[in-house]
Amino acid sequence: MAVTVFRMTQISMTMVEGKIVKWLRQEGEQVTEDEPLLETETDKVTVEISAPATGILRKILVCEGDYAQVGSPICLIADANEDISGYLDGAPADSQTETVQEAEVGESSPQQTPVKLKISPLARNLAKKYGVDASRLSGSGPDGLIVKADIEAAHAAAKAVAIKQTPPVAAIESEVEVEMVPLRGIRKSIADHLSLSKKTAADVTTVMDVDMTKIAAYRKVLPVSYTSFVVRAAAKALQDYPMLNSSLVGENIQIKKQINVCVAVATDAGLMTPVIRDTDKKNVVTIAEEMDVLANKGRDGQLAPADFADGTFTVTNSGTFGSLLFTPIINYPQCAILGMGKVAKTPIVRGDEIIAAPLMYLCLTYDHRIVDGAPAVKFLKQIKTYLENPEQIVMNKPK
Repeated sequence: MAVTVFRMTQISMTMVEGKIVKWLRQEGEQVTEDEPLLETETDKVTVEISAPATGILRKILVCEGDYAQVGSPICLIADANEDISGYLDGAPADSQTETVQEAEVGESSPQQTPVKLKISPLARNLAKKYGVDASRLSGSGPDGLIVKADIEAAHAAAKAVAIKQTPPVAAIESEVEVEMVPLRGIRKSIADHLSLSKKTAADVTTVMDVDMTKIAAYRKVLPVSYTSFVVRAAAKALQDYPMLNSSLVGENIQIKKQINVCVAVATDAGLMTPVIRDTDKKNVVTIAEEMDVLANKGRDGQLAPADFADGTFTVTNSGTFGSLLFTPIINYPQCAILGMGKVAKTPIVRGDEIIAAPLMYLCLTYDHRIVDGAPAVKFLKQIKTYLENPEQIVMNKPK
């Protein structure tokens, strides 16, 4: 067999590097195609990656605890008598190592038959324009077809890395003692992702107060969190205002037909946003049950890449930590995010009386490139209406 150079796999579109957590095979051991070979910490979770070929693990190029850029070599797989010396000093030639490549890029070795890359003509031209290596991407189109959106997402991620790698301005000398904590792994991914969101979206935040008196009464018979009700109300409001369930892809607004609400979960590793699929088709109790499962998986480090895929809108609750209101950052490339403040007894005017009622502030941050202020405020007001009149989201069956 030819030498197979196994490169760091891109698990998600935002991933730019991965940490080798553990090698499940040692040098000199037999490995089998599609069987687990190593554990990698990606930009979101720790996952097992399978071997790309059957053979002997001849050389580990990246040690446990070290990081590798997406697409960079991490190990060599070959027969026991195969000469690998040419692969140990400097980068090996693509023609000898790639198992999937475009026919137009390089020549395949006599031992291998190149697999044609599934990419649309528009995406191919865009990849050439941006200098994106499409063979490193996983297509989001039909049957894994690489489409324009995949190239644009990879280009945006590459720009974020370029900005990050810009030489820093020399620090001013200081006598203050400091502790340097490397920005790596999930924490760095969060930093890169949020920075990309702030640099890309024209974000605006609008705030509205909500009287949670009726929701508080429902919680006495339905033992679910306030967040579950808000997620349900947001999902129903997205049916009424589908533009808030969209993304800007190139020069087109992509309105998602499926409503998949991400719910922010605080973990020791950082803030995670796993997704509840088809949220608009689920009742409050089902949403609460799925939220509990995802939260437990997040805290136990068991979330998989599939738990993050295809989210279309996000709800985050800082009220659990005592926050009154805030300006949440859009979970890019989504169009909007809804932030919840704490529910607290607050003086309000009801009729001609001033009473104390459980009040909550909802904070909607949206991308003004896609949504104007009027529909955004109407969307937020619709959520308020559902929460102040919860019969519409509790008693009625989801569509």
